[in-house]
Amino acid sequence: MMKKGVKLKILSLSLAAVLAVSGCIAAGAADVEEEPAQVGTAVETSFLGRTTIRSELTYIGQIQPQRTINVASMITAEVTAVHFNIGDSVEEGDILFTVDATDIQNNIRQINAAAQLANIGVESAQHQLEQAEIQQQMQDIQQEIALQQAATAAASAAQQLETANQQHRLFRDYNHDALRDIADERRELNREIRDLTRGHHRDEYIYNRNRPERFDPGLAREYEALRAMMRPLDAAAFEIERAQETLQNAQRLAEISQDMAEFSFESAEGVHDIYLQNNRDQVQIMAEFGLQTAQAQLASTQAQMSTARTNLNRATVTSPISGVVSGRTVEVGQMASPSFPPFTIVEIDTVVVQVSVSESLINRVYVGQEVDVVIQALDGETSLTGTVTIVSPIAAATSTFPIRVELDNADGRIRPGMFSQVTFVEAQRENTFVVPKNVVQTDEQGEFVFVVRDGYAVRTNVRTGMETGNEIEILSGISETDQIVTVGQEFLEDGELVNVVAIDGRRVSG
Repeated sequence: MMKKGVKLKILSLSLAAVLAVSGCIAAGAADVEEEPAQVGTAVETSFLGRTTIRSELTYIGQIQPQRTINVASMITAEVTAVHFNIGDSVEEGDILFTVDATDIQNNIRQINAAAQLANIGVESAQHQLEQAEIQQQMQDIQQEIALQQAATAAASAAQQLETANQQHRLFRDYNHDALRDIADERRELNREIRDLTRGHHRDEYIYNRNRPERFDPGLAREYEALRAMMRPLDAAAFEIERAQETLQNAQRLAEISQDMAEFSFESAEGVHDIYLQNNRDQVQIMAEFGLQTAQAQLASTQAQMSTARTNLNRATVTSPISGVVSGRTVEVGQMASPSFPPFTIVEIDTVVVQVSVSESLINRVYVGQEVDVVIQALDGETSLTGTVTIVSPIAAATSTFPIRVELDNADGRIRPGMFSQVTFVEAQRENTFVVPKNVVQTDEQGEFVFVVRDGYAVRTNVRTGMETGNEIEILSGISETDQIVTVGQEFLEDGELVNVVAIDGRRVSG
């Protein structure tokens, strides 16, 4: 079978002969045909320099905020003012909204009045303690009555503590079952959400409403329905925990009451014994006990005041971080509660993109590594530098490893929801020869290139290494002084005359 190069050469010679004969006929005066000048095959060449070749892997991810905070009111009350809207920038501590604090303020006034009375009680007890030394007369019946009352109070406090303990145990067991059921329902809903969104980005239906071809209304409705089913579970769990905390507080109060009752009983017994022994210090002991009781009442009132002031502060809801309002679902006149956060604040001075890489790349990725990030949505600027901040130590269910990359976004141009391409260097070799893949040819004898020496193409065997999309590394067989044929090599044979028309991309004159 005739080779392609031979066919082209014969065709060229035949065409030259036809043109020569035609020229003789047209002239009519030539007696002898001239020998045509030998012309080499036109080629382009390059002198190679050492450079770097790298193999890269690119993954697609979606930009997310660095932090997302849902802000809710810690008390249930009517909203009286809202100060920010979606898209507004907020600073940490800015007031997002306020709720009606009238009831709290009234409660504070009542507690303040009780605190004043408690202070008077403490002062009175202190005065009684000072006068205790002059009080000497007590009646036996009063001692017996006081002792019986103290015993009754102690028994009643013990019974109350036992009742509180039983209620706490019963409710604790009930809570355990209820929270377990809620947890089971949460897991089931989360499993349904994962099944529903498998193959889709979690929030893809939100960020692609302007791209109908990427938006699945059915998926969005099912997703929102599942999320709506999750909210009552969260609220139920919160209410159970609050109820459990209330019972625990009741139990602690019962314990305190029992301790106080036992102390009262012990004090009554002591006073009784002292009285029976005609001890003149009995009045002073009672006065000391009165002072302790008054001080305890004052401490209780002060604790109530602290709680009321905390609730008053909670009537003004502030932003816990600096960022941008990404969600607002509250208006003046609505009821705010801890169960439904009406504000969502996102921190986007730094944004993140999470991609999942293959196991072949994971050992080449490390925290602090800089990677190229391309965001096509940015006008004119498509290449940024990101920093790897998290490398998952274990594979996900997809057998890939999640990687978190952070990007500086001080100017706010990068918006959550934008898609990005994150490029990782899989392998790299420096100070090596690199040529386009089509320069290296292969036959039964192996890989080779054509090198121009003294105007002729010389077949030169080479050994290749790393390959990328359009380039290949040459490990051996050539040097910097070799003139490599880069265009036209497909039509050459070893030892064939060549005509170099361009070197390193520049045309050769003449």
